[in-house]
Amino acid sequence: MSCSNAFLSVVVALSLAVAGCGQLPRPFKADEGQGAESPLVALQDSAGIVVVPVFGAPSPVAGPLADIMAEGFRQTNIPATTGSAIKNAYLLEGEAKFTPAQGDIGVVTVDWTVSDSEGEVVERLTTKQEVPAAAWQSGARVQLNALSANAVPKIAGILQKNTPSAAEIAARPTIGVVAVEGAPGDGNEALKKAFEAVLKSAGVPVAPDPKLAAIQVFGKVDVASQSEGVDKIAIEWVLRKPDGSEIGVLKQNNTIKNGQASAEWGPLAYDVTFAMIDSIADILQTMERADDIRLGR
Repeated sequence: MSCSNAFLSVVVALSLAVAGCGQLPRPFKADEGQGAESPLVALQDSAGIVVVPVFGAPSPVAGPLADIMAEGFRQTNIPATTGSAIKNAYLLEGEAKFTPAQGDIGVVTVDWTVSDSEGEVVERLTTKQEVPAAAWQSGARVQLNALSANAVPKIAGILQKNTPSAAEIAARPTIGVVAVEGAPGDGNEALKKAFEAVLKSAGVPVAPDPKLAAIQVFGKVDVASQSEGVDKIAIEWVLRKPDGSEIGVLKQNNTIKNGQASAEWGPLAYDVTFAMIDSIADILQTMERADDIRLGR
């Protein structure tokens, strides 16, 4: 199992400590009988992008190119993963064709399709790159980097056109990831960085100083080796108000290959935080409804 697929079956348990709000509607859907979308519907299609292996490419290219492109998106501040079960994200699919040109050189044409979380096509585009035939068949890293560098900026521009407006972001409570502890390797810092990136991409205002945020996040990670050659990861996220009172608790559990989280977490950190966006939406929506009740709206 690769890091990018480690949290496909993640279970997120949410408990809220906001009194007097009643039963929550399902996030991103119209309230029963109201005929209006949730005020947090913008989270649905802006949490990041899932990159799948490129169809029609040789096996040494299809998966590695998807990994390289996901890393390219993350470097442009767009959360990205190759974990196929992430639902609140765009989906990037590519179909490649190699056409011999001159001597050992050919042209790789990739038709890219960007779809939203409902399966609707947002954009189609095509990139072309000259590649030596042998390098295409072997998946030479330098050529994969060139293919990614050609495609990622164009696709990133499409995604950035659909980011939430400043007015939408300003209307929501600020969130700050105060600390993550207990993770091996670079997990503490990687999870904090990924959490903030996913929230920003989803249109949630992340406070510059986490200790001044309206919602303060504290993460605790436990990784334990199992006898069957896998590690069990348990993560508890506690969300608090500035006065220290608890807002809610998110819990995640899963297993990955033994030692996979012992050094660099990389895309694993994004898979973890992608899986939490629905529950974060629940908390924000509950807080908004609590404010409405207090103000008599």
